[in-house]
Amino acid sequence: MGMQLIFVLETNKKCKSDWIYIKDTIEYFYNIDANNIKFTQVYMDGKGNFKNKQKEINKNIDQYAKGASNGNSKVICCLDSDDYDINMEAIKFLNEAFKFCNDNKYELIWFCKDERVYLRKKVVKDEKKKEAGKFKANKTIRNIDAKNLVASKYKDGTSNILNILDKYLERK
Repeated sequence: MGMQLIFVLETNKKCKSDWIYIKDTIEYFYNIDANNIKFTQVYMDGKGNFKNKQKEINKNIDQYAKGASNGNSKVICCLDSDDYDINMEAIKFLNEAFKFCNDNKYELIWFCKDERVYLRKKVVKDEKKKEAGKFKANKTIRNIDAKNLVASKYKDGTSNILNILDKYLERK
């Protein structure tokens, strides 16, 4: 029985910065059986566009179900928390995202303060692709403390990514 994990990402297809960090995290922390797991990306091209990607998500689920006997798909929305601690709009957005994911039985991975989870610094929009490329090329994932990736509450520089992925993948 195979599984497809569909990652719904804030970035766009051209930049793919979010997927670079997530893929490095998966490859570093998990054993992957390429014959039994498929990773699919859906790019939102902007924060909050997850509601507009329902058709693309469903298409990916249907295609996988047709091609993989007994194949199962799980949707994982990946969002930055931005300035949740000082911006009421950011809190409102996160609450809406949690409700949307809960209503659709999707998982939600959050990154508290965006790239700061992996880079420990804020990255301006025009530099995101370049910084993610350097992160991958330098194998910076090896320097990331796993305890920052198993958070249960928002705190700058943390994420719940490993908590969510542990449900579907086997740790090394």
